[in-house]
Amino acid sequence: MIGTAPVGWQQAAVPGGSAATSMLTVGIDVGGTKTACVVTDAEDRVLMHEVETTDAKRLSAQLTSLARRAVERFASDTSPGNVAAVGVAIPGRVEPGSGNATLAVNLGGADLHLGSEIEESVGLPCYVEHDARAAAAWVYSRSGSSAEADDLAYLSVGTGIAAGIILEGRVLRGANGLAGEVGHTVADPDGPPCACGLRGCLEVVAAGPAIARLAHESVAAGRQTRLSENAGAADVFRAAAEGDPLATEITESVADHLARAIRGLVLSLGVRHVVIGGGVAAAGEALHAPLMAAIGRERAASQLAEAAFAQTSIELLSPQIEAGARGAAAIARRRFSAQQREGVGNG
Repeated sequence: MIGTAPVGWQQAAVPGGSAATSMLTVGIDVGGTKTACVVTDAEDRVLMHEVETTDAKRLSAQLTSLARRAVERFASDTSPGNVAAVGVAIPGRVEPGSGNATLAVNLGGADLHLGSEIEESVGLPCYVEHDARAAAAWVYSRSGSSAEADDLAYLSVGTGIAAGIILEGRVLRGANGLAGEVGHTVADPDGPPCACGLRGCLEVVAAGPAIARLAHESVAAGRQTRLSENAGAADVFRAAAEGDPLATEITESVADHLARAIRGLVLSLGVRHVVIGGGVAAAGEALHAPLMAAIGRERAASQLAEAAFAQTSIELLSPQIEAGARGAAAIARRRFSAQQREGVGNG
């Protein structure tokens, strides 16, 4: 099902005791529906993985508990290393320096002081980053040294939608800290209200809950379909793959909206590599095929679009990879190591 992952701790077999595993970091990726936690070593191997349903009402306590359990699990003499730092990836406007996050509308929009709260509770430095930027940084680190790898747009489509953007090897934040919030650009001026307070945002016509809402409204209106009134996004994509006309109509509408968003990223930023992640990406070919068809129609209709997309690669990333959590762990490792080199210590 879209957005699911194995539940419970999973420990991977790691060849024993090499120096590469001596410093471990925790990475936590907070989504509107689920929160993933991993522990990785210096070679980006996942040693532990846990997934929980996100509890927005007690988010700080939930994240602290996840981090503490991970640290304690690797505190024994037989572990491949000790946890040195914690990284958290979260939506909204993130201030990496302070570890604060605000304006996460799919998490209730509260002001969160995650960095200081987790540091105080766990006793380790905590580094906070925007979730799509953390995922983009991780994908970028794995993309090799080709020319197009210097520019990347990671489009996360799950409970919400946001883009992590890397230009010339550098993460784009924007002067206001909101670069990449494409989920709150207008896709349909007459569309439904968004949690951000506007109407017709991309999130409310193409994110996971929007897909489920479209299915519910269509079934309630008496449309002929095999979908039930309680169908989720995964059910819609599955039914579309099996030829259900209504499900196909919904997926094509979603693909059209996402294609326009990708066109905007490609034209405005000049990126040649677009990666789509998040829970909705689990639909695989059921999403990729109509998305590429929509982009194909744009290319056929416009020489400008054809020129923009001619050298652009577009791929889906399985959410099972946990790019956000692994990116958060990698960021924590990099920032902690940099502070150690600079003599800052563990603060």
